[in-house]
Amino acid sequence: MGSNRLPQVRVECAARLTVSEGARWRAADTLTFMRRTVVLLVGLLVVALIVAGCGDDEAPDQAEPERSAPQVEQQDDAGQRDGETARSQQSDQAEPTQTAVEQEAQQSTLEQSEQAQAAQVVEEQSQREQETGDRTQQQVQQPRQERPTKVVLGGGRPATLLLPQEADRTVARPLIVLLHGYSSFAGQADQYFQFSQWVDEGDFGLLLPDGTTDQIGNRFWNATPECCDIFGAEPDDVRYIKALIEEAGTYAAFDHVFAVGHSNGGFMAYRLACEEVPGLTAIVSLAGGAFADFEDCRVPTPLSVLQIHGTADRFVLYEGGRLPDHPDPDRQAVPGAKDSVLRWAERAGCDIEDARFPPRIDTDTAVEGAETSIVRFAEGCAEGTVMELWKIEGGGHVPLVWGTDFTPGILKWLLERYGIDALEEDSASTEVEERTIGGERTAQLLLPADRGAGPLPVVVSLHGYGGDAEGQDWYFGLSDRIAEYGFALITPQGTTDSSGSRFWNATDGCCNFYGGDVDDSGWISSLVADAREIVDVSGVYVVGYSNGGFMSYRLACDGLEGLVAIASVAGSSFGDPERCADALPVSVLQIHGTQDMQIPYGGTLEYEGGYSGALELVTRWAERAGCQVDSDVALPDIDLDVSIDGAETSVRRIRDGCSDGITIELWTIEGADHFPIFQEDWPDRLLKWLFNESRTK
Repeated sequence: MGSNRLPQVRVECAARLTVSEGARWRAADTLTFMRRTVVLLVGLLVVALIVAGCGDDEAPDQAEPERSAPQVEQQDDAGQRDGETARSQQSDQAEPTQTAVEQEAQQSTLEQSEQAQAAQVVEEQSQREQETGDRTQQQVQQPRQERPTKVVLGGGRPATLLLPQEADRTVARPLIVLLHGYSSFAGQADQYFQFSQWVDEGDFGLLLPDGTTDQIGNRFWNATPECCDIFGAEPDDVRYIKALIEEAGTYAAFDHVFAVGHSNGGFMAYRLACEEVPGLTAIVSLAGGAFADFEDCRVPTPLSVLQIHGTADRFVLYEGGRLPDHPDPDRQAVPGAKDSVLRWAERAGCDIEDARFPPRIDTDTAVEGAETSIVRFAEGCAEGTVMELWKIEGGGHVPLVWGTDFTPGILKWLLERYGIDALEEDSASTEVEERTIGGERTAQLLLPADRGAGPLPVVVSLHGYGGDAEGQDWYFGLSDRIAEYGFALITPQGTTDSSGSRFWNATDGCCNFYGGDVDDSGWISSLVADAREIVDVSGVYVVGYSNGGFMSYRLACDGLEGLVAIASVAGSSFGDPERCADALPVSVLQIHGTQDMQIPYGGTLEYEGGYSGALELVTRWAERAGCQVDSDVALPDIDLDVSIDGAETSVRRIRDGCSDGITIELWTIEGADHFPIFQEDWPDRLLKWLFNESRTK
């Protein structure tokens, strides 16, 4: 691609999303494409930073958090949310993560490890040519969507405590402490584990603390010497978490405490197991590890341990060893997953020779089938403790867990130990019918099972670069609303490029980086035609994230039959407006964060194949519809992003003079990056705009 390659790589990485740890998702998409050369350079930079700045930087405040009067917020119930045009859910996850655990964290070598994890996980699985098998709605467990009571604790270093709605707080229940990974934060960890969606159903409390921030702006836990206090700040995170647990006990009674963490959070869970933490009876570590030195575990009180680990984890190795991408070459080797479990089994006096092997389960959609084997040690263990290893064959550092046995399995494991209430399967799976469409290149069409003979709107939901259909549905949460809103949902997937990443051939700027000739516009049009053979279609709506947002505009430019409206999150269109000169007018909703460093809010036209900014996009489409562009109206601000306090999103609407009742709207998320962490009511806001607000006629 000649001289344009460098800026295009930036967009390429920008659109990656699968969930995981990532500088508050800033780098969610950015680091997936960095190779070992970049890893080495970043590692050298981190070493330089340590030498130059370590001695002058002050450690974060280690004092116990001041106990100020907490803020208590009673979440509205489902009916109230509907009245407010609210409700909702959850990834082109960092990529992620994340890994998904859909972005796992950016600037240091270790930061890359946990930013790019999600993207790299998808890339790994794609290169192995493993694709997720078809998954029916009946296979996906979903909790009832009730919103728990929220309490803010911790004084100057706040944390969130979620309690079951209308619960008797004098009745003891378990408390789960969820610990994020390096460069992540509490809200992102909950987006991944989804525990908050089970608080009412499981009748437990959920504590969501944040680590402190290091010299390069990444949150971390001072867990074990191996991970992840890179700069030697040494905050007393044990004291902080113990203080939060104690303060939580002043608002509700808890009889058991469970520490659950991913990566650096998994290391922190093992650290807590080695300290005197009142009530701690079990830990769950995903891709974390125990102390390298057995003697560093000062108080190895017997408790139950569940270690979950992928055999293809390249950042915290399944078999153990020094963290490959850690900048300090003198760090000790981390025990392997099996060794970590065996250590605790021996401490509890378990009969190591009498292991049990429960049935395999599915915890990673990137690996086909029930890829996770289970080894359990329970015989002879002190105080009824259980040690268990879930081995994800082929799984990476950030498994793609949504719609699998992962979260229900963890909660069930805790239920079997310590009495979390039974988790009932939602009836939503029986309310949705699934069809396969698309011929040789298939996609899923989801329909209300009880839809009658009338016409239905069809929504096409498009993932970002490096993502997939399931991660996109996790992020937008639309399949959970099919029966309630009465629409059909098409969930297609892009093809795989030379790097193993799924993409849409949308515009010059994003994201056909390897010059493929796939006609995604024609294929998606054929999917809509297939849907018309099954159901009477009242209108077509296209929504997309990042590369999927670009593809939404491409479909509008190409004149997708029946298209009523598009909604783009962190996407854009052709830089040259002439490429879309013949397009028919449609309603447009552009949603964009002002701190998006991957697809900048203001766009970039500095090179061939650039793309327009958010304001220019809505102006173009308003002019195309004949709207009076200067007649835009400011609507009340809304709260879209859970990671930003207050109603951070401004809304500008253009309707005056627009043909066919068209609406053009811009939602500007002040302070949000490329991957907004949406509030619970996100799917409802989106669907209500599409079906109720996008057209006045």
